[in-house]
Amino acid sequence: MAELPALQALMKSVNFYGRFAPSFTRVGYIARGLPFRPVRADYGGQTWLITGATGGLGKAATLKAVAKGATVHAVGRNLKALDALVAETAAMPGTVLPVVCDLSSMAAVSALTRRPEIGAVQYDVLVNNVGLLMREFEATAEGFETSYATNLLGHYILTEQLQAQGGLKPGAAIINVVSGGLYNVPLNKSMLNIQQEKFNGFAAYASHKRAQMALAEHWREAFAGKRIKTYAVHPGWADTAGVKTSLPKFRKVLAPILRNDAEGADTIDWLAATRPDEVVDQIWFDRRPRTAHAYAKTRETRTTVADIVAYLERDRAKVLG
Repeated sequence: MAELPALQALMKSVNFYGRFAPSFTRVGYIARGLPFRPVRADYGGQTWLITGATGGLGKAATLKAVAKGATVHAVGRNLKALDALVAETAAMPGTVLPVVCDLSSMAAVSALTRRPEIGAVQYDVLVNNVGLLMREFEATAEGFETSYATNLLGHYILTEQLQAQGGLKPGAAIINVVSGGLYNVPLNKSMLNIQQEKFNGFAAYASHKRAQMALAEHWREAFAGKRIKTYAVHPGWADTAGVKTSLPKFRKVLAPILRNDAEGADTIDWLAATRPDEVVDQIWFDRRPRTAHAYAKTRETRTTVADIVAYLERDRAKVLG
């Protein structure tokens, strides 16, 4: 009987990968013809802010934006990696402006919007990209579980403060980068800032990504008067550095068909270029809105968008007053 839970977990994994791999990997990207329909845009004169810009999807989105003429405030904590990004884009039409910030520190994120080089700008595009899937519990100096602070609370503080100080241009786009992991959980508060004794990094990450969708809905209504559009985008399964460190078994099995970073960032680029009408309770994936509920059970929740906002606002007040 002890083998039963292990067998059930194996079957669940097989069913999950069997269902989504044909769509989420490079197989789906090619089958939809996206390699043959490049995003054509001119971002000259636009200013972007991208979090987690030194690697993975954030770097790929930065390269796409700068190649089409944008000035990108690239936010990361590794100065050496930021300098390397500046050098890599030196010959491109646009410009990378490196911004050093520890995105797990809410004090640092809050202070970011008050820096002269940030506070003087109105952004055309904000990409809330940085994300962590933690295998082990780790707390920040401010007392938050690290992935919660980085994946969700920091993006909430950054976006709210930029908007409050006029840092988002009328007609701007906010793009929240989510993940297929959210398909496994309903909207909830209990797994956002999980404490050590109950920590489950996969449940936390999935819950953060589901909550990012809720924030997209919140900002869609809250910022509608300024014609700001907000999107939640699923990049598919890309072979990012985060996947290599956090999901080694997943990568070992699927590495031959995982998307590269540029393919994962394709819809971020497309959304910034086209600014389609917003959708409710759907995710943008491979340039189309698609269901946010692969399983009916994730629709069953008592947690509302307002509950998520109140939860984040409470935690913001704890550290910032």
